Amino acid sequence: MAERRVLQPWEREALRVCNTDLLRDIVNDNRPAPVAAPSTNVTVVGSGRVQDFDYGPKYRPYRPPEDDNATTTDRSGWKEGRPLRPPEGINYVDALCDQADAIDRAERLRKLAETAAIRRAEAALKQRDEDLNKKPKGGPQK
Repeated sequence: MAERRVLQPWEREALRVCNTDLLRDIVNDNRPAPVAAPSTNVTVVGSGRVQDFDYGPKYRPYRPPEDDNATTTDRSGWKEGRPLRPPEGINYVDALCDQADAIDRAERLRKLAETAAIRRAEAALKQRDEDLNKKPKGGPQK
């Protein structure tokens, strides 16, 4: 005979909170519903062939409208499309984008001007250092 294992504390707590009756009810609630009985408008015709009273729209014969003058004779389903146009409010989005572009362009120009000024200053310092290094140091010249 197999030994019965000792339940862990969490297993005992789970059994206390959700006993077998509750778990059985939860499982039964999630079972599929029983199959419904056939509809009442089905009759047996001839040699056991089942026929429904409504064949569905696919099998119904086409009947043109009684008054052709009142309705269109074109039955293709074609409708003229709406003309293409920008969505409502796109002009506001365009204005916002134009303003953001102008701000970005101004920032880029400012950065380019700063970079050019720094390069000019560096070139001037380098030229000054070269000029100072070229001057004689006060000794006799030959």
